[in-house]
Amino acid sequence: MSLIDRIPPRSGPARFAEWREAAEKVAERLRADAAERDIAGANPVAEIELLRGSGLLTIHLPEELGGGGASFEQVLRIVRILATGDSSIAQIAAYHFLATRAGLDGGNRALAERRAKGFVEEGWFAASVAQAAYEPLVLASPDGDGFRLTGTKPFTSGAAVADTLIVWVRFAEGSVIDGTDMSGLVGQFAIRSPADGIVFGDDWDNIGQRLTVSGSTTLRDVRVTADDLLDYGHPDTPLSPRQTLQVPQAQLAFGNLYLGVAIGALDEALDYTRTRSRPWLTSGVAEATEDPLVVERYGRLWVQVESAIALADKAGELVQAAIDRADELTADERGRAAVAAYQSKVHSTEVALEVTSRIFELTGARSTARAYGLDRHWRNVRTHTLHDPAHHKLLEIGHFALNGRSPQPTYYS
Repeated sequence: MSLIDRIPPRSGPARFAEWREAAEKVAERLRADAAERDIAGANPVAEIELLRGSGLLTIHLPEELGGGGASFEQVLRIVRILATGDSSIAQIAAYHFLATRAGLDGGNRALAERRAKGFVEEGWFAASVAQAAYEPLVLASPDGDGFRLTGTKPFTSGAAVADTLIVWVRFAEGSVIDGTDMSGLVGQFAIRSPADGIVFGDDWDNIGQRLTVSGSTTLRDVRVTADDLLDYGHPDTPLSPRQTLQVPQAQLAFGNLYLGVAIGALDEALDYTRTRSRPWLTSGVAEATEDPLVVERYGRLWVQVESAIALADKAGELVQAAIDRADELTADERGRAAVAAYQSKVHSTEVALEVTSRIFELTGARSTARAYGLDRHWRNVRTHTLHDPAHHKLLEIGHFALNGRSPQPTYYS
């Protein structure tokens, strides 16, 4: 019995069964040679082609723009399934799904619709040059009727293999758009890639998530115009609760990524024990699957994973409900949805680290051979869970529980 997605999400169009089947097929293909691809660490060009051929890349686009109209809750399940096969590909796919909707709720709607056409008709893959929480951002300097983008960001997952990039910028002094002084404000430009002046560092050599091409991107006088400006923060217009949901959405996507890794690792370990493990010589049993110590520990891991699934699904429902509230969403409702997302992210982090480490105690010394690649699960989770520390999320959750204080919207909360 697999742990993968037994209950469909409640929201969105009825095509989820079709997308789930496609995602399961992709995950199976990825799992078959995941260990070898992890060692090679090549750019995931073939893997993106696999996603493109599956029809999954446009599921989160609205139906009226030619997409599948999948709800965010449904996208979370797809990310989770993909992560059971290869968490690197699931990570950049999650970023792509979120990027396909950028600008659709405001800002430059015409540009967002042009991008949608590229996704649907040309199969574009999207990534971002972001890290908006850390200065310096890419600088957008006035240049005639447009701007020149200059700067480097060190972690830009998927950018080197993307067809379109969302670049977060800070506007230089003297920047004006439609009569508004943009000096010092943050905005997002959408640009095609490759393009003159965009240089990828090819410097991602970390222990995990090796196929995410998460190295640096440098922009050297990349020319853009106001037509390429996807969105920006207006100085006189505070963000509404609806406009601050992107961070809880991203955090919940991360939690489902870790959960998918835990599910995939546990499934692989169970299969290894059933087919390859030998009973310990003093265990008194003929098969490893009958060793009570092994059985008990698998039971504990199963309970942990099932609890993380239940919490992730509940958080998905709450965040989706917040999205559906749109402009009626209150700050309190946003806070409750954010806390649910962060609870799921923290719990999935802890469960995935536990599962991916403990499976070796149940599979034995021979399972550490590189050919099996079971170590990749822990390396992948350990690497991405450092994206932003879980203990800071626990502080936000604790303040909500103890003091009734909702997380204040920032680039990471």
